[in-house]
Amino acid sequence: MPRRFCAICGKDIDKTAPHFGMCLECYAKEHPLFELPGKFSMQICIDCGSFNIKEEWIKPKENEFFSIVEESVRKFLLKNYSKEGKINFFISFDENSVVYSSKDLIISIDIIVEGILKDNKAIKHQQNIKINLTYDLCKNCMNIRGGIYFLSIIQLRVKDESYFSIINDALNDIHNYVEKLFEKDARHYITKLEDQKYGVDLYLSTNELMNYIVKLLNANYRFIIKRSKKLVGRDSQKGRNLYRLKTLIKFLPVNKNDKIFIEDREYYIENITKTKVLMRNNEGTKLIKEYSYFFNDKIIIKKS
Repeated sequence: MPRRFCAICGKDIDKTAPHFGMCLECYAKEHPLFELPGKFSMQICIDCGSFNIKEEWIKPKENEFFSIVEESVRKFLLKNYSKEGKINFFISFDENSVVYSSKDLIISIDIIVEGILKDNKAIKHQQNIKINLTYDLCKNCMNIRGGIYFLSIIQLRVKDESYFSIINDALNDIHNYVEKLFEKDARHYITKLEDQKYGVDLYLSTNELMNYIVKLLNANYRFIIKRSKKLVGRDSQKGRNLYRLKTLIKFLPVNKNDKIFIEDREYYIENITKTKVLMRNNEGTKLIKEYSYFFNDKIIIKKS
């Protein structure tokens, strides 16, 4: 059998060689599994940890420095190689290479990217990359710090001061809900609250949040609702108009079994549907009214 040897280094090779004319080491040098730039720059939001590449802020899966850097490298440098699914990538950090700013922020660190071919673990490649970092506020965190940005308003109202407990209960439900939602998606938050004579105005960061809150309240409260919108600009990137939405919610001032007096006749609330209230008087006469009727000052409500 004729002797086989590597055409590059002259070392003897056998059937396990990845290429007919080259040994494993020379083949890996001549045909690396991947080629990456020696330097990579990225920007991190100093408040929420989102990272910015090519004007796009991305919320990280984990808000921890090394996880943010690794996620960014995988998303922007290894994405094309990972799509094929032929290489397992491993990323490690050279902590001795860390450079800090005067504010103790990491502004440079070297990482080692190692790739191993899934079908032949003997074929691998390793490359060092210098990561350069800058810090800023993403648009969302800038709006939060400013405290003035909002796209929608919810106006919570009751008939008079005696019903303020409904407002308090609703606000507690809303705050608990928005806190959990903010943890999942930082775009959604309450910018500010303004007290009004018979309620409160909530200024919201997104129109979606307004719809989420209305849906939350609709599951637990009865109210009449009025919506309006105002054109405030245009999103040039998405090519669509931007509207500031306003929703007025007036909580129904009666509950089941309450008594009310209409023209000196006493009725009790027998049932409340999504839009109407069913009442009966002592003679059994039935009376059905829309929610809006109960904001009439001429009727007297006696709570059960």
